[in-house]
Amino acid sequence: MKQLVDFLPVLAFVGVYVFTDIFVATAALMGSAVVQLAVFKWKGWPISRQMWVVIWVALVSGALTLLFQNKTFIQWKPTIVYWIMACAIVGSRYVGTGDHIQKALGRVLVLADRAWAHLTWGWGVAMLAAGGANLAVAYGFSEQAWVTYKLVSAFAIPVVLTVGSVGYLAASGQLPEDLPEEEALEGAERQ
Repeated sequence: MKQLVDFLPVLAFVGVYVFTDIFVATAALMGSAVVQLAVFKWKGWPISRQMWVVIWVALVSGALTLLFQNKTFIQWKPTIVYWIMACAIVGSRYVGTGDHIQKALGRVLVLADRAWAHLTWGWGVAMLAAGGANLAVAYGFSEQAWVTYKLVSAFAIPVVLTVGSVGYLAASGQLPEDLPEEEALEGAERQ
């Protein structure tokens, strides 16, 4: 349920776009972002900083798109979000209480600081590249191709980052070993 709500704005944008135009789809994106926030509040689910950034960028870029009737603002939205995330991910290594990647994955992985640094930089570079790819598609292809890319990339980028991270950890011999059979059985009994 939560995963569906996470993707509600992009699904609403693409679904409405198929039957109307980019401006009506932008209004649907903005409305669904507000609905998404309301559902998270109602269910008591935590609202991450990332989600706040995505919602605010969607609302601001959407408002500018509708106000000026210029699709460029909404086409820049994913790039702005990806680049803010890249800065936050890499910046968290140097400012604050630790890096975002380690905080997110540190409950399930125990890694050397060097591995956390590699993952942080890898995710940061990937986010910068995703933002650049969004602009390349927005300016190099049709509007319809960009909307399709937006849908596919929303699902593909997290998968690519996860597979890339696992691949790096496996190649560098840092993936945790499987649990011994006895511990695995105890864990299964607790569920």
